[in-house]
This record gives sequence, C-alpha cells and structure tokens, in this order.
Amino acid sequence: MAGKALAEPRLKWKRYSTDRRPARSRFLLLALSVWVMVAPQARGQEPLTAAESQRIEPFLDSDHSPALLNCSIHAREPFLDFAFRFDVGYVFSCPLRAFGGRATAIWAFTRVTPEGGKPLILGQSYRLPEISPDQAAATNNRKLKGQVEASGGLSVGEGRYRVDLLLVDSGTGRTSRKSWRVRAARRHREQAVPVAVPPATVMPIAFQPWQGKLDTSGNGLRLSILLDAAPINPRAQKLRAWDRAFLLGSLSALLTQIPCASVRLVAFNFAQQREVFREEQFDAEGFLKLAEALRTLELGTISYRVLQKRHGSLEMLVDFANREVTSAKPSDAVILLGPATFYDEQVPRRMLEAHDTPHPHFCYFEYFPSYLKWIGVRPNTLHNLTKRLDGSVYTIQSPGDLARAVQRMLARVQPNGRASVDSD
Repeated sequence: MAGKALAEPRLKWKRYSTDRRPARSRFLLLALSVWVMVAPQARGQEPLTAAESQRIEPFLDSDHSPALLNCSIHAREPFLDFAFRFDVGYVFSCPLRAFGGRATAIWAFTRVTPEGGKPLILGQSYRLPEISPDQAAATNNRKLKGQVEASGGLSVGEGRYRVDLLLVDSGTGRTSRKSWRVRAARRHREQAVPVAVPPATVMPIAFQPWQGKLDTSGNGLRLSILLDAAPINPRAQKLRAWDRAFLLGSLSALLTQIPCASVRLVAFNFAQQREVFREEQFDAEGFLKLAEALRTLELGTISYRVLQKRHGSLEMLVDFANREVTSAKPSDAVILLGPATFYDEQVPRRMLEAHDTPHPHFCYFEYFPSYLKWIGVRPNTLHNLTKRLDGSVYTIQSPGDLARAVQRMLARVQPNGRASVDSD
C-alpha cells in the first residue's frame, strides 16, 4: 500500500458524557473505533476489509440517524479521466460551528453497488484541527463562520450504480448521509476510447507512485518540473480528489518514462500566487510529501493581498523561469505540467533573463480534456512563457498523447546541455 498510515483518531470519552449520547451513537463509535484508514493522503478512499464492511453496512442501510451532522453533500456526474476510468465523486461541506472548535476527524464511508453486482465499501478520514485556546477564548462558537469542505471519489467501469455515502463525526457519532444513482457511459466522441475499468466494476481512484528511480549511467537528464497545482476544470475553485489523482498520476507517468539523473520539483498555484511545494532533490519520499501538500491545498481561500497584485501570478512564474535560466547547474529540461488554465497574460521579454544556451530547454505539457473542447484551446500564460523561451508546447488529452510527447521531447533534449535537431 502506497504512502504512510494515519493513526485512527482517539475518542475522548471523558469530554463527551456517555449518558448524554444516544445508545446508537455509542454503538456506532464502538464499531468504528477498530477501523484504521491507511494512506488516504496518497490514494484517497480505500476499500474496507470484509470484517470492516460487515461492521459498517448496518449503518449504511439505516435511514435513522441518532444525531444529525448538519452537512450538505453534492454528487458529481461520472466523467472519463486521464487514465480512461470513469470517476464518481462527491463534495461535502459542514458548518465550522458544528464542531465547536475541537479537533476531530470526519469519517466518510462510500458503498457503491453495480446494477446486478456486489457492492464495494470504501472509507477515508478527514482531519479537522483544533482552534487554539487563545482563539477559543476570544470566539463565540455560535458566531463561527465558514465551512469545512472536502471531496472524495472512486473509479468505475461503464454501467449503472447506486452510491450510499455515510459521514461520521468521530468525536460525537453524529452522522450525515446521502444516496444517489449514477450512469457511467462514453459520450459520442469517446466511443473509440478503451475504458480501463471493466463494466460494473468499482475500484479506488489509484495511481502508481513514482519510485524515485534515477538513471546513473550518465545518460539521464537533469530535470526540473514546474507543476501547476490547479483543477482540471479551469472554472473550478478548489482542488478535488480527482484533480489530485490526475496531477499525481500524470507526474508519476512522466517521471517513469523519462530517464532522470536528478529531479527538482516546484508546485505552485496561480490563484493564490504562491509556491505550495518545493524539493531540490525530488525522490519517492518527496512524492508522498507532495501528495500530502496537494491534499491540504484549499484554492477557495485567497488573501486580499493577492487580489491587490494584478500581475502577481505572472511575476511568480517568471521568477521560477529566471531561477532555472541563471542556475549555476542548469537542468537539461524544464517541464511545465498541468491542466489548461484561463490565465492568459503575455510575457514581456524584458522580464526574462538572457537565455542564450540550449539548456535548459523548456517544455509545456498542457492537459486539455476532450469534454472541455467547448472552451477552445487558446494560448495561456504557461504557453506564452514557453514560446518566449523558444520551448516546445504539447497538448495532452490521453496517456498515449503523453507518451508521444515525452518521446518528442527526448528526441530534442540531450543530457549535459547537448541539443539535437528539433523534431517538433
């Protein structure tokens, strides 16, 4: 199992008197107290064992909630993702005041039943930090504003499914639930696409983490990656479970296909105008750290200082590029990787440091899903920067496109700053 296990939250029984808690809530907490979720930061929801499923199933079947957790749950329609799987997702939000400023975990259990098939139950935990004593003393709980929001998802093959979701506050046993039906089917223009998941099949949104294997033969590339930590849908405001799976999956596929002597990775977010992760010697452990950084990234909260910096996103990106160009040990290639974006500023040449050598060569791998074709492919800020630096732009819509783009890049970029004939 990829990643590190998160220990199960401890239940503070003294803080919540058992005589004030409905019997069914106490039984639910006892049933859940043996359950430990592993590696949610790396892979999202995980299937429960047969014994765990047996304990949880009665609560998924029950329409009676002993204590209501006032949350809203929004289902997402299935869509065919970068790995040719149909992703079924949901987003839930709960008022912050419902937790009284205490630290807790929200457990999410999802049962997905294919039409005519056997159900699969998956689980995931979401940690809610405690408000500090100073903040608690100065805050009236009734006036706490804001929402606790998170997302989850799983992959299915073509077919019809029933989805049952149960949310549980680990501290009090309060629950919130929702059931809905989905149909996963290829659209007209997707009929020729081979779906990777068999029909009527459910599985986690999973990817193969990069193992950090480097090429020590002397023929590997010194690589820098600038990862645009943004949602697949450029109109979305937050990074969801399926967005993180795409970013990490495409990054892993890219690094697996390129012989790397070394990897430097920087993840950034345009909306927040900030760097969210950096690792000079990126490796397998760094990959897991990146997964955790993306899991905790909230794109919906933007500082007013960011709104005052009209060209802050452009300045941030140009600074990244200038660092690469002026580095004492420049990379052979700098890859900009991420989904299409609406940021479309031009890049004035005066902002860029001189780039008179063949290295680093800049490449932009832009993911543009077929279901967003109505938006239209148009040059954005990353595209404009790459072209300003005489780099290459590759539009990616499938794993096959990514593999072909990597081969085109490798035909052009050679290790130690040597450049071959442009094959673009």
